[in-house]
Amino acid sequence: MKKVSEVLEDRPVSPYLGSEKTAEAVRQAIAEHPELGPEYAATYDPYHSCMSFAAWRRNGYSVKKGAKAIQSYTLIESEDPETGEKQTKRRNINLFHISQTEPIANHKPA
Repeated sequence: MKKVSEVLEDRPVSPYLGSEKTAEAVRQAIAEHPELGPEYAATYDPYHSCMSFAAWRRNGYSVKKGAKAIQSYTLIESEDPETGEKQTKRRNINLFHISQTEPIANHKPA
């Protein structure tokens, strides 16, 4: 049997860099999601529970066929090269909960 520390090391890690406000917005979206609901929202961890399709693939998981994405967004900050003015753009993203995935057999990290 594995130790708890070994199990935690094996968990996929999200590239999440958001704020507590963003985490709460995703938690709310999970609670309202038809496949998930409040029980999944209660255990949501922004660093391990939800990732994009591509992030799950990189971590050795595939999203189950027919899984419905959790709609969220991220804010991208950039600087206008001409004026030097900072700009913030909203980018929509689709996330999937770990319960909507399954491990890829014989996955080798890239």
